[in-house]
Amino acid sequence: MERVDTSPQKLAPMPGMLLRSLLTLKRRDNAQTESETLLKEYSIAAPTAKHLSHYHQAFNGFVSDIPLAMLYCIAQRAHLSQMLDDSFPWPAPGLVHVSNKIERHQIISTQAPFQLVSTVTVPKRGPDVSPRRLRPRFVVEFWQNNEKVATCSSVYQVMNGQNPGPAKKTAPPIKSFKPETGWKNLSHWQLGSGMGRRYARVSGDFNPIHLHPLVSRWFGFKTPIIHGMYMMARAQAELEKRQQKAVTYIEVAFKRPVILPARVQLWACEEADKTKYEVRSSDHTSLKLEGSVRFD
Repeated sequence: MERVDTSPQKLAPMPGMLLRSLLTLKRRDNAQTESETLLKEYSIAAPTAKHLSHYHQAFNGFVSDIPLAMLYCIAQRAHLSQMLDDSFPWPAPGLVHVSNKIERHQIISTQAPFQLVSTVTVPKRGPDVSPRRLRPRFVVEFWQNNEKVATCSSVYQVMNGQNPGPAKKTAPPIKSFKPETGWKNLSHWQLGSGMGRRYARVSGDFNPIHLHPLVSRWFGFKTPIIHGMYMMARAQAELEKRQQKAVTYIEVAFKRPVILPARVQLWACEEADKTKYEVRSSDHTSLKLEGSVRFD
């Protein structure tokens, strides 16, 4: 089934929507229903020159005028707007971002506003559906001057009221790390305890799990965790800087949270049609995220 609202709306600022998302905590989904698709359209102005400058400075490496990772900051606002709608069945704060893919189709103008076509596929629900299958997919198409310039596809996991933090288990023995042929260690990143707050200021994502230990503890983490999309953006900037080419396609799967402060490493492997990358803990034992990029 498809439910459509095609009256374009202006996207609200992220902080206000995050506050409103707390009201969705009272949602209790007991429905038994087939998968459905929810569709909305939004309009939003192009990022200002000041915003673009601050975003570029935060990562110091982008070749792209509007980096693909920055488009997610816009798409995320569309995601949250749809999560706030009564047609979305789950609490917004209980969703965990598990993967993301962004592709550029045309040159993106820094001057033209965006029209967004935003769909969310709500999976089948019911007592016989495994909680692991409760993964809504959000797809946001970016349009400028009647041309589709980019698409962002994001998958979230519904936590169903369960603590998404790490389970307390006995730590497994550390295994020696031997990178496969072709993989190179490109850089080390030292992420301070305030990195989440600094990224929130340029991205607009003030989700408190990234900002304050009182909230992160509620999710099972002693200190805040860095935004997964910060890590993806950092990887894109580093790879663009080394290639001196713009990334036109990037995907990522988030494997483990990065708990601040942290020291992590970026690894990459060049193939014929793409560059694969991984972010690992400084001792190599924990894979934090993995993905791939393609260039101009």
